[in-house]
Amino acid sequence: MPKVTLQAKQELSRPMGARWLSIVNSTAAFKIDGEFGSLVGEVGRVLDLDGFKQVTFKNDTDEAIDFEYEISNIKVYAVGKGVVSVSNAIEVSRIRESIKVDANATVENGKMAMLPSNHFEALAVSKTHLPAGKTLAVFPARLAENRRAIIQVITDSANFTPVRIANSEENTATGVYLSGNKNAPASFEFETQTAVFVKNDSDEDITLAGGEQWRA
Repeated sequence: MPKVTLQAKQELSRPMGARWLSIVNSTAAFKIDGEFGSLVGEVGRVLDLDGFKQVTFKNDTDEAIDFEYEISNIKVYAVGKGVVSVSNAIEVSRIRESIKVDANATVENGKMAMLPSNHFEALAVSKTHLPAGKTLAVFPARLAENRRAIIQVITDSANFTPVRIANSEENTATGVYLSGNKNAPASFEFETQTAVFVKNDSDEDITLAGGEQWRA
């Protein structure tokens, strides 16, 4: 999950490669702007970004704000926090109800922690070369927890070569836009369980790098 520090009065734009944006942790409230308008970003908020490809995080305060977010193509529901009380005998009553979590997290001593990815597979060599104007399925669909895809443009050229990234060949015309070369690689990392397609939007061949990680 990306962790971001917004300095006072700073704005930061990020591409969104999946539908749902969840604010996992934050030291203070901030703004999330896009074509949809301006919304408050705070812990527990889940935004439906269907049809929106980019957001801008804004800190209008005079102090830095640290926050952590995740994006995915499945909606994540937060589990309600149990309430504990302290008696006069300085004895903490335990939460007796079971805490329901999915395979993406674990609960220990009443605290929930996210389980990290434990598998990584690099982009196949046969999919690192993409001719001009062509589209290629670089990763298949993978129904796995914490699955993330990483795409880099590392073409050995003086020109910046552009690509489009999407979850289907039909959507590459409006997919996430990257442009880079070997001296200044462009990179995009995102959470998804769908297949990943890349279209070469330039008039020369390009070279890709990357991989996918997930929890088995």
